Amino acid sequence: MRARTVAAAVISAALILGGAFMLVGDDVKQEMKTAEIQPYTVSVEVVEQLDRITDELMQDTDATEPVTVTESWYTDAPDAVTEPVAVYDTLPAETMRELIAAAQTLTGAYPDAIGWLIIPGTNINYPLMQGSDNDFYLHHAYDGSKLSAGSIFLDWRCEQHLLNGINICYGHNMKNGSMFAGITKFGDTEYFNAHRYGWLATSDKVYRLDFFSLAHVDCDDSFYDGSQPVTDWIPRVERLSTICTGIEYDASDRFMSLSTCTRATGDDRTVLTGRLVEMMGDDVYG
Repeated sequence: MRARTVAAAVISAALILGGAFMLVGDDVKQEMKTAEIQPYTVSVEVVEQLDRITDELMQDTDATEPVTVTESWYTDAPDAVTEPVAVYDTLPAETMRELIAAAQTLTGAYPDAIGWLIIPGTNINYPLMQGSDNDFYLHHAYDGSKLSAGSIFLDWRCEQHLLNGINICYGHNMKNGSMFAGITKFGDTEYFNAHRYGWLATSDKVYRLDFFSLAHVDCDDSFYDGSQPVTDWIPRVERLSTICTGIEYDASDRFMSLSTCTRATGDDRTVLTGRLVEMMGDDVYG
């Protein structure tokens, strides 16, 4: 896969998704592509293991201390959510190996693939692609064939190994509930609290995504400027959030935002943001 060293400078989401709530005219083809990718997917057993680990993380969330954010342009009363108080940076070694092996199989077959993006308890379990621009995977499947639903993809200007502080992914808000349609559900506080973690497996690492913000962002907002320092970007994320836990961070932390259209028309985008936490296998201490 080609190297990218340019800092992420995400182009306008308007150019990427155009404000369109995608109608499904090729459901059958989308189902075929889903079936064809199955040999490369993370196994059911490993996904179930991630579900159990995520459930354990959720049980360690303090439900008694809601955290709110300051008033945003989108709403006068941002919802309160609970802030996690205990997290872990290890996974069972075998789970780590199987996740990385699945990502290696995927990237070996499809060089534009970054890895697997999974949010337990949702329909989001897709290959994460990255093209040479932000147009191709808007209307193409992981194998390069035409597909209205497109793919989930990382902005082309983000470093492929996620070395940038700001990493933004895009996916259509499909009428059939696929791709990133599920992101809009995070606007409900109860749903957000029940789905606080995601996972990203690449060919050499596994990351946990600790979600802390659900924001509504105008397509032309500076939020999408991935070249800015994290220390400038996070306050902007918090101001735009309708749901936010608040977060302690430093300039070396890395983040990932998942962006999709909110409605059929208009320039509003729904964006779920989390911190990327690099995981270790539990055998590193053995």
